[in-house]
Amino acid sequence: MRYAIVAGAVVVLFGTSLATPAVPALVPYPLVRTTSRPSASPTPRARLPASSLYSRRSQRLVRSYLRLKLLEAREADLDRARLVVERKLGIRALLGETPPPRAR
Repeated sequence: MRYAIVAGAVVVLFGTSLATPAVPALVPYPLVRTTSRPSASPTPRARLPASSLYSRRSQRLVRSYLRLKLLEAREADLDRARLVVERKLGIRALLGETPPPRAR
């Protein structure tokens, strides 16, 4: 019983040494790398400019539409100011919120 621990340790070490290969298996090294290694911090993708997403014609059309809407809003505000000056509307109509646009 004195050497039971030593004998058990020898059996365990001997058994595990036979289970592992003596020489590690070699994996052939590829000549050309087909995949790149993932980097620790991914680089952000460059944002595409709007000019590459939409044609010049569509950009011009949207700009002119927005310009027209802005001019219509200004005209509506000037009409409200004119009506207040003519005393057809109260001052609250001028100082209050802009009324919603008319639905077509």
